[in-house]
Amino acid sequence: MKKYFFCYGVFIFLVFGLLTGCKENIDSVKNQSTSITNISAKKSTNQSTANQAKELVIKRDDVTGVRGVNTDKELLIAITVPQIDRFQLKTIEKNVKEELKKKYPDYKIEVSTDQKIFLELDILERKLEEGKAGEKGLKKEFGNIKRLMKEEA
Repeated sequence: MKKYFFCYGVFIFLVFGLLTGCKENIDSVKNQSTSITNISAKKSTNQSTANQAKELVIKRDDVTGVRGVNTDKELLIAITVPQIDRFQLKTIEKNVKEELKKKYPDYKIEVSTDQKIFLELDILERKLEEGKAGEKGLKKEFGNIKRLMKEEA
């Protein structure tokens, strides 16, 4: 009789261990914050267009992070997408670009899903926020990032 109780106890312990060990971590996906950085418009270069564009793009379900910078006539946006949507990068990029062109017809818009461009725009955003990049620095960095986008295309 003691042998059966021991076997049942071990069986229940193993089942409980398997059930708790194989549970999906759904909470981490739900709590994942969207990644967006607003750049202050009080600095020497007005980034309100980029901020509005980022707010528009981050509302999409297939976008998890947005970085963007603008000059007088151009707008560069880099986006990150969830792992599950990686096979549709070009489609997502095209849809975001069309959406932004409708909203900002006066701007030449470039959209990228490349992680390198995302990181470069993040660095440029931080420089603008801290006031380390003026109008000349913005145009120089902007040109470098555009060149990087063309190289990888």
